[in-house]
Amino acid sequence: MIQVSGSGNTVCASGTADPAPMLRLPAEPTHLAGREEEAEAVLALLAPSSRARAATVVSVLTGLPGIGKTALALHVAHRAVARGWFPGGAVFLHLRGHDPAGPVGAQEAVGALARALCVDEAMTPDEQTGLCQAALNRLADEGRAVLLVADDVSSAVQIEHLVPARSEHRLLVTSRHLLTGPSLRARLFGLDELPPRGAAELIAEALRHARPDDPRPQEADALAELALHCGHHPLALQIAASLLATDPGRPIAALAAELADATTRLDVLCYEDGGHTTAVQAAFHLSYQRLLPHHRQLFRQLALHPGPDISTDAAAALWGQSRNRTRNGLAALARAGLLAEQPVGSGRWRMHDLLRVYAAKLVESDSAKQRSAAFTRLLKHCRQLVQAANAHLHTHDDRPLPDAFRDRAHAVQWLEEERANLMALIARAATTGHPRAVLDLQENMRPFLLSRRSYTADAATVAQLAVDCAREIDHPCCEATALNHLSQILPDCGRPDDAVEAATRSLDISRTRGDRMRQATALSSLGAALKRAERLEDAVKAHTESLTLSREIGDQGCIGRALMGLADTLHETRRYEEAADVLTESVRHFAALGNWHAEGLQLMRLGDTLFAMKRSTDAVDTFRRALVLYQERGDEHHQAIALQHLWSVSDMSAEEAVDNYQRLVAVCRKVCDRALESVALNALGDRLQQLGRYEEAVEAHRGAAAIHEERDEERLLIAVLANLGIALRAAGRITEAAEVHERETELARAGGDRHKEAEALERLATTLRCGRRRREAVEARVRAVGIYRELEDTWCESRALDDLGLPVRNTPRADTTMARYNGVLAGLPPNDGLGQEGRILIALAVTQAAARHIIAAFWSWATLTKIMWRLLDEDEDEDEDEDEDEGETPEQYFRALKHLMMASLPLVHPFPTLITLRDRLRRPTT
Repeated sequence: MIQVSGSGNTVCASGTADPAPMLRLPAEPTHLAGREEEAEAVLALLAPSSRARAATVVSVLTGLPGIGKTALALHVAHRAVARGWFPGGAVFLHLRGHDPAGPVGAQEAVGALARALCVDEAMTPDEQTGLCQAALNRLADEGRAVLLVADDVSSAVQIEHLVPARSEHRLLVTSRHLLTGPSLRARLFGLDELPPRGAAELIAEALRHARPDDPRPQEADALAELALHCGHHPLALQIAASLLATDPGRPIAALAAELADATTRLDVLCYEDGGHTTAVQAAFHLSYQRLLPHHRQLFRQLALHPGPDISTDAAAALWGQSRNRTRNGLAALARAGLLAEQPVGSGRWRMHDLLRVYAAKLVESDSAKQRSAAFTRLLKHCRQLVQAANAHLHTHDDRPLPDAFRDRAHAVQWLEEERANLMALIARAATTGHPRAVLDLQENMRPFLLSRRSYTADAATVAQLAVDCAREIDHPCCEATALNHLSQILPDCGRPDDAVEAATRSLDISRTRGDRMRQATALSSLGAALKRAERLEDAVKAHTESLTLSREIGDQGCIGRALMGLADTLHETRRYEEAADVLTESVRHFAALGNWHAEGLQLMRLGDTLFAMKRSTDAVDTFRRALVLYQERGDEHHQAIALQHLWSVSDMSAEEAVDNYQRLVAVCRKVCDRALESVALNALGDRLQQLGRYEEAVEAHRGAAAIHEERDEERLLIAVLANLGIALRAAGRITEAAEVHERETELARAGGDRHKEAEALERLATTLRCGRRRREAVEARVRAVGIYRELEDTWCESRALDDLGLPVRNTPRADTTMARYNGVLAGLPPNDGLGQEGRILIALAVTQAAARHIIAAFWSWATLTKIMWRLLDEDEDEDEDEDEDEGETPEQYFRALKHLMMASLPLVHPFPTLITLRDRLRRPTT
């Protein structure tokens, strides 16, 4: 019997005494890309082994519209039935929670279940609910568990009478809302957008299913770009796939280009088929319409925030409501599937990219005055917090700090969390007529952005925006200041010449206006830029001119900056005596001003200079003066810095050093100084190695390496990796040590530092030899020899050759051996096909044999043979790819090898060599 009801067609078996539900599941999705993990997790909730837990009777798949909840539910339901977990069958109930015609009511839902279970009609809804539960209980007693799937549920009221009373049955629900309440205990399972690879595969699979010979699924880059513009949203991806499948001549890149424009993206993501329209925007609109009016306003205004996520406090400022009311409003949007708190409990809310585009279209309907007022409130809120955070980071006097943050660590944490949002906010403010807000935010964010190398590009972007905004309001003074800031940042971006140009422009503006104070500041910036451009003499002149001008106008702040810049430049040029005199004057200058913070910094710089002058005792005394100064002021952060300087030049036992550096690490973590923490951890690892505590040393060096990776400091990371590899080798962890040294080598090569690459190869060779990987060790060290030879570093080359068993240092015949080695190299043909490494190995083997170092010569020949066969394999592969003659290449290599051997054999005396080998074999070994 087919009965037409409000909830759709119901198929029931007739003529049976006992209720016997039938399988009523729509077809399973043909492809479920990117949902494998989620499917396994939901199946685990439905598995028979978990049916004893009544808490998992109801499972709710939640997520924003079109995220693929129904597809996943059907996939899981078909899998569960196929595995025999539900012998009683499965029932699919479409409750139309977001249908324009209205949702299915609770009584109607129970009626649909009753017809599926073949239960007789009852007089009242309560009786009908009781009959359905009785039928389900009888099925449970018979071992015939039933799976109920309730799709598109809008409220817990719709399904509260569908919940089975027995835990053998399961109810799987899909809903855009978080269905919770006193009457419903459910396991919530949230769905997010697909991973990039799964999203691209969904489109590709749809195209292959429509036309197996369609070549477009091979365009990986275009597919990835299209998936990105779809926000990895399943409904958007399906619409895009349908648009491509029905237009086989349309390139994927063309559709991706159409979707690149955010203003028209939702209009493009629309598919019409015979009067039926499928659109992402329509799915979003159904959820938006169900919101309360004030929640709709909040949803629209969230589009005015340009960052990737928003905090509750920022949303409160944007909406103009209290924090508690805003939190409730955001939670309501999350329950509707239009927002998500990520991570849960963090107070940070994220909206899907397509939902953001939809909200941006909606907010255009608000008046310009409303939009401007909301964005201005957000700007004011962020400016206040950035100013307060900067005060916590860089205020060193006794003034009270803003109570917006508990301490310095809290301020740093907030800046880290909000950095991406603040960068987007500054860019939006620059294009919407808020130039003074840009200048203020740049001024207060600059010190934080400069504290980490990975944020240098952000600092340069903000500084350039500040320059543009200063020009927009025609404020030359602000432009000169912004250009100064830009000149300080550009050298860290690898643009020292642009930094000099920016500082020069700032100086020109100041001179044109006759602003002598800004001239002095610009000269200091120019001197710093010239120093970074390695124009040291010009830098000294600029700083000297700045100091002279500052003294003429009597500006104490400019005098201090000029003294610091001049001292740094003199130190860089190794004019230590002059640098020490300038630093001594700067210490007196800041002491007279009562600026104890700058006084302490100059004392530490003076200590470094004195130590460079070999005046260690004076350096220790100077560092102690700085330490006492910070101790008197209670500045733990700079106490730690002073201690690090002091310990670096003090004589301490290894045990005392370990205790000191452990305390320093704790202080650095307390004040959130990651840069100094990495220095302290690296020094701690060195001292632990001296004590033979290798495992602890490994952990210390790993901590330092993690900080440098986090801060994107590759140059410093290379040095730490060297120490980490040595510690791992000492701890007997040879394989890990080799991996670390290999990474060290790759980083040095990528950075273009050939000398560090060679040193890393030598460390790798030592580690490989400890691991009895002798041929690989010889190959690594030979590569180092080749680099040293290219760099014409004869001292390092001879050291590496000595490590390879060629006695070219500190032996009576060292000069003769080195001359013979160079002679063999010079006599070898340059185009032998074996490359530089092969030529060096030939020369090594010949010279080692001539010097009667037979074992070393054997390993050189063994390594050469390995390289030769590797090259043969590579060339054979190339020949196969190019359909060339495979027999020519091996013959060429054997010819070359024969020629090289013939050229080198006259240098080897066979009888003394055999005698040496005999003596070596007779020698007792341990």
